[in-house]
Amino acid sequence: MLGISLLLLVLMSLFVVVPYLIVGPPTPLFSVRNHDVGVHELRVEIHDSKNNSVLDKTYELSAGEEVYHPKPFRFLIPGFEMADYTFKFTLDNRFTETYSTNIQPWNTVEVELYSDYAEGRPIFIGEITV
Repeated sequence: MLGISLLLLVLMSLFVVVPYLIVGPPTPLFSVRNHDVGVHELRVEIHDSKNNSVLDKTYELSAGEEVYHPKPFRFLIPGFEMADYTFKFTLDNRFTETYSTNIQPWNTVEVELYSDYAEGRPIFIGEITV
């Protein structure tokens, strides 16, 4: 019994603790930055591959404001959650963009509102992986 417990502890440290030591703490689920000079309302909806709602939240962002949303626990363990998720961002109830990805501990969906390089589009969505 002691041998099994020790083996479990070693395996857990290899797959959970060591990556955290090498890469660092998990990144946020998503971040949003408002590059515009005005206030904007952004609704964020996240659904899993079975169309179950994971998050439905509305943010009001002032000029230059940035918000982050932490990852739920199930996304903090590498390889534990292996489904695709769809992010739906609705800006001021007028513009909607979607983005699909597989959520891992060290990737973050980044949203920029009215960024300089998103000419003609008020929402720019990308992803960063550490």
